[in-house]
Amino acid sequence: MSHPGPPPQTPYGYPPHAGWLQRAGAFVLDVLINFGPMWLLVGISSGIEASSGESGEVFANIVAWIGILAMIVAVVFQLRREGRTGQTVGKKVLGIRAVRERDGQMLGVGLALGRRLLQFLNNVVFGLGWWWAIWDTKSQTFADKITSVVVVRADAAPMPQPVGNWQ
Repeated sequence: MSHPGPPPQTPYGYPPHAGWLQRAGAFVLDVLINFGPMWLLVGISSGIEASSGESGEVFANIVAWIGILAMIVAVVFQLRREGRTGQTVGKKVLGIRAVRERDGQMLGVGLALGRRLLQFLNNVVFGLGWWWAIWDTKSQTFADKITSVVVVRADAAPMPQPVGNWQ
């Protein structure tokens, strides 16, 4: 005798998948956090150099390098945070979390880094990998599929575990 209703989507019962707009919003926030200070300081550096000429070149270079250092620190902080908690600052603000598809656990820094490096594949054909998450049943981008990662709502309760055998 079979149980009524469909079986849960996952064997370990993680929360519902995050929506595309939540993911896009988190991505935009993370880009601003990771690169905004660098863009600002490099812009200031260019202004200093343009207005001061050679006399301001050393100071302008120092300001630009501080911007680059700020970007590196932000990227490493975000990567470490995502590996340990599943959330970058942007994901935290938007209430979503990245987890391993097979067991719903945190990614770890290595998998988070691998996923981040593979995200260039999302851009290959007019950003198709990013758009793919709109119609994908698990809301995964190409990088998510390759690394077996899903992005879920962090505020939702886990799905109930099945009782007995589902057929």
